[in-house]
Amino acid sequence: MINDIINILNDSYKKNWITPRDGNISYKPSGSNKFIITPSGLRKQELKESDFIEVEISDKGWKQLNNFNLKPSGEIELHYEILKSIKNDTCVIHLHPTHTISAMYAGFNLAKIAKSFPELSRYTNVANNTENIPPLTKELALQCKSKLLFDNERCKFVNDIVGIPNHGTVSIGSNAYDAYEHVERLEHIAAIVLK
Repeated sequence: MINDIINILNDSYKKNWITPRDGNISYKPSGSNKFIITPSGLRKQELKESDFIEVEISDKGWKQLNNFNLKPSGEIELHYEILKSIKNDTCVIHLHPTHTISAMYAGFNLAKIAKSFPELSRYTNVANNTENIPPLTKELALQCKSKLLFDNERCKFVNDIVGIPNHGTVSIGSNAYDAYEHVERLEHIAAIVLK
């Protein structure tokens, strides 16, 4: 899984969806109370497997378990809030895709856009945009989780991706590539809408 995450970060960098120290990805295996996450401040296109941080989840919050010379992503609260609800394999990806952010800046609600394009809505459930909330905050984490809409009966989120105005997207999937495809699909449609 870590190699997949590294490959996705490299691909995102090549597409200009992140600058060197932007973006963050986490992964929690099924049945575990631990997840891995990208570190803060390191160049994402140069990450090594040994750079990833392991985090333990509890009712009281999260606890870093390794690499104490590094800090987990500044969006750790976002990943923690989403992953603590889920029991199955889950990857969370936060990126800054250019056209998607541009569409939100132009006033588009991503959920409304998605409904007009069956090739997107067939495979990806797009949430309504969050409010324009500052990054790295608990408020942002809670609003992203709320918009992704957790279904208690099925123990899974209803939506696959949510947009954060002037900031980026948060997507989830059972593995890194599933979560990444939601970003790619939405970015493709956002580019069409803007043109």
